Amino acid sequence: MTLSSKNKTVSVILPNYNYAKYISSRVDQVLNQTYPVSEIIILDDASTDDSVDEIKDALVKIRDSHPEIKIKVLVNKVNSGNVFSQWQKGIRLATSDLIWIAELDDVAKPNFLKSAVEAFIEKSVVLSCVGSKFIDEKGRPVLKDSLRKIKDAFRKNILVYNTVPNVSAVVFKNQPKLDEFLEEAKKYHLSGDWFFYIKISETGRISYIKKTLNLHRLHSGSVTKTTDLGERFSEMRKIHSYVLSHHKLADNETKKSIERIEQKLERNWGV
Repeated sequence: MTLSSKNKTVSVILPNYNYAKYISSRVDQVLNQTYPVSEIIILDDASTDDSVDEIKDALVKIRDSHPEIKIKVLVNKVNSGNVFSQWQKGIRLATSDLIWIAELDDVAKPNFLKSAVEAFIEKSVVLSCVGSKFIDEKGRPVLKDSLRKIKDAFRKNILVYNTVPNVSAVVFKNQPKLDEFLEEAKKYHLSGDWFFYIKISETGRISYIKKTLNLHRLHSGSVTKTTDLGERFSEMRKIHSYVLSHHKLADNETKKSIERIEQKLERNWGV
């Protein structure tokens, strides 16, 4: 690792809602990263389980083993009803060069952060994404590969569909515009993360690392499985409309790709 990437500080945002059973192990994963963490920000969105007690125990662990890490905790008395509002709160508190939003129920390999941060050797990189695989509630693999086939033209593909498996797989540059981007992302119930990545991509380059360093946990009855497909399709079309009106496309390739995926989903989803 070169000096330019080694000097980057990292804030880790841990947003939580009723994931008490994962808090201790997730904090261990953050502390055991081969690249040092500068700041940990824990957000609880009015959990109804034992999360607050688990968070208190985690704070003791962090302070005892890594007293150099800055810790910030924000516990909501009322549920925000919007995960992107929680991201926004965490980002407003973050003071490091880079930000990693590590969802509590996901899993990171020890070298996740080191690999992701290395991409920022290039000054133009604003977001670094690693490969992901999917696990169930008990940590068993449920798919062999990522849900999406990520090609070399990562930035172009992200304009057509969400090429980022989940937010735990990315590290992004801390910049003032993030708050503005999330304010817009909150207009989407399901696709705010995708819109957020597109807005970040407008400020620089995206790096993709093919190594599987992130495990994303899929839960039965999750939002992505139970929400009406019509809403998902509507949000996709809204984002496609934004892309076509705000991005200068050198050729018709992206426009044709958008048309193809919308036609395919219309047939498959019946919307």
